[in-house]
Amino acid sequence: ETVSEERYQLLEPWIQWVSIQTGKTYEEHQVFRLGDITERKDLTQIFEEVEKKGRTVGAISPFNADNRLKKAGFFVPDPWTETGTDGNWVVQGLSQAVSQAVNDNAKSKISAKSIFSILSGLLLYVPVGRIFKQYSKLILNRNKAGAKAIILDSLLSDTFVKLLKRRKSNFSWLFLNSGAHIQHHYLFNSQVYQGDLKNPEWYCEEGHDPLLTILQEYDNTLGRIDSLGAKLIVLTGLHQRPHKHMTFYWRLNEHNAFMKRIGIDNFTKLLPRMSRDFLVEFANETDTKKAENILCSFKSTKDGINIFTVDNRGKSLFVEMTYPNDIDDTFSIASDAVGTIEAFKKYISFVAIKNGEHNGIGYVTSNFDLGLENRVDLVKMYDKILEVA
Repeated sequence: ETVSEERYQLLEPWIQWVSIQTGKTYEEHQVFRLGDITERKDLTQIFEEVEKKGRTVGAISPFNADNRLKKAGFFVPDPWTETGTDGNWVVQGLSQAVSQAVNDNAKSKISAKSIFSILSGLLLYVPVGRIFKQYSKLILNRNKAGAKAIILDSLLSDTFVKLLKRRKSNFSWLFLNSGAHIQHHYLFNSQVYQGDLKNPEWYCEEGHDPLLTILQEYDNTLGRIDSLGAKLIVLTGLHQRPHKHMTFYWRLNEHNAFMKRIGIDNFTKLLPRMSRDFLVEFANETDTKKAENILCSFKSTKDGINIFTVDNRGKSLFVEMTYPNDIDDTFSIASDAVGTIEAFKKYISFVAIKNGEHNGIGYVTSNFDLGLENRVDLVKMYDKILEVA
């Protein structure tokens, strides 16, 4: 077992993985939001340290990691962190496609360019047998809960294994998020769930267990990597336990347009983040504070619950759409500063129903002796990985 932060608000994977990748606790690194690592050049990541040892580093979707490698074998950033991609045109295209598909997931929208890149990756990096056995079944059932996430993780895994076989790196890092995503949103459908809550049929049909499917896919991936003779470390960072309430997640469709609709049009940059979050940057603290006041003033006219939660960082706001209940076509929101916005649902998309919540205990295993105690501080994995790299 691994042990991480005690405070629940710090039990976010984008915090834990910075801890793993820097060897520092949150108190030491202070990286609280996804994507913030790019502004923290003072923090040395494990990737640069391994490169200094003469290793060629390859990484696919390392969570909240900045690409600072001098000569990467390959580097595909996670879909939410703005940093450079290293690799051939197929890898570059896949990186852009995954980012577009993940960030537009709430609208179920995949661009023609992304479809081309994904198909190119399938043809060049996926064994023919896997296309017919794994992908054809997933594609046919692409509208089922969790299917798109499983397709993306499968493609990332196949690309990773292919690059390993081509010896593009001798220290390789693969982060897969679909299992956590599926636990977070579809755990109530799992065969092993023993609670009383149930997902609506329209959301995830009874008898459909996407968690089992993604675990079988991960098992397949681990088996293929192990068969290559690689030293293999598997690290979860956290685990999840069943959520005890019906909580809905919503996401703005057009962030820029909505901000201007509510009178916030002087921002310098707006970046959608994971799920329901977005980051807004301003030229000065006065504009930031005005925008914070507007966003925090919006409440549901139905139950008086706030629509947004805002973290003011001086010249930027990290905004979460945290309204937790169901929203129908008559739902409206109101602000003393702006007035009432009727039919609010046209501005947003349904994301998911929360099924799982984070727990600070994680797990680590390997195909060789790591020499670890039965329980270890998560940050100590940094030194352990460097030791065996």
